[in-house]
Amino acid sequence: MSVAPGSKRRPAVLGGAPVFAAPVTVTRALAPARDAMDRRLDGVLADRWFTNDGALVRELESRLAERLGGAYCAAFCNGTFAIEAALRSFDLEGEVITTPFTFPATVHAIAWSGLEPVFCDVDPESWNLDPARAAERIGARSAALLPVHVFGNPCDVAALAGLGRRHDLPVIYDAAHAFDVRLHGRPIAAHGDCSVFSFHATKIFHTGEGGGAVGPDAGRYERLRLLRNFGIASEDVVRGVGVNGKLSELHAALGLAVLDDVAAETRRRAALAARYRERLAGWEGIRLQRMAPGTTPNHFNFAIAIEEAGFGLSRDAVYHALRAENVMARRYFNPLCSEIDAYRGLPSASPDALPHAHRISREVLCLPLFGDLGEDSVDGVVDALDSLRACAPEVRRALT
Repeated sequence: MSVAPGSKRRPAVLGGAPVFAAPVTVTRALAPARDAMDRRLDGVLADRWFTNDGALVRELESRLAERLGGAYCAAFCNGTFAIEAALRSFDLEGEVITTPFTFPATVHAIAWSGLEPVFCDVDPESWNLDPARAAERIGARSAALLPVHVFGNPCDVAALAGLGRRHDLPVIYDAAHAFDVRLHGRPIAAHGDCSVFSFHATKIFHTGEGGGAVGPDAGRYERLRLLRNFGIASEDVVRGVGVNGKLSELHAALGLAVLDDVAAETRRRAALAARYRERLAGWEGIRLQRMAPGTTPNHFNFAIAIEEAGFGLSRDAVYHALRAENVMARRYFNPLCSEIDAYRGLPSASPDALPHAHRISREVLCLPLFGDLGEDSVDGVVDALDSLRACAPEVRRALT
């Protein structure tokens, strides 16, 4: 079933008034109540303990380990170094199989760890790493699997676990988007040998800047602690090479203040995502990501795939036309990591081997979604899209 365009408004790119008077960003950081933040900061200022494994970092790690389903949570200064530390904690050498459809930090962490990224194609409906294609990439130098729960959509964890067991490869998940996501009632971090979360301000839960590694092996926590603190075990014992990757008490204070508001934020996002789905239902040329069965999502993003033949405009045309409407949608993830200069020369980066990833990266657009966006703003974004498809030939000519 398709729904015919019915908008009467003139798109801004054709001279009409923009839907929004000021830019509407793709996301907006969750800000805690000032008193909740002040209570924690007062203690930090009184103690003058600003970093080095302080009480608030330990409290945050304990609460997150319990909430995210791990035996431990090791907090870091950012999610990128958390991935690097997770990789190093397994003493890997060789190649790490991953997806090209991800934020560059995933692949950069592999390269910065002295390992070689090996790209494999994604599933065309879930947009996650395809376990069957990953199996084809396993060779004598394979050291680990690093799948990504793209936009918080759980990977095929059962297939990837089986693949890891058969080839004795650790499965380390980039769960940057997947805070609080559950699969068949279990926290997403209950799967795999380690899961790494981003606590960047763009995420549902954040510490401003930060990240965390969560996993089932309590013994790994000590190894991660050494890696984030110069390898220092005690005042006069250094057990190897490490760097300064610690989370500060100030960031932990923000995280603890934000943490109590995450459930309400997720509920607000869920209602707005439902409004998007209701308004876009039946539109020709619009496709949504297929979520893994049994997923309790966190609604981190609202991503659509725009098929030019059906919609009348390419994803890039829609992106540019929405900017004229003050809708700051984002083209995640374009270009693919396999197209970045640092990696395009790798044998696994050949476009012929990554057809689904290439198509998806040219079609996906993330629309604004955050708790205080408001249903009226969702309707405004959809109205803007409606006017673009109604005037598609004119919009194409104007953009050309």
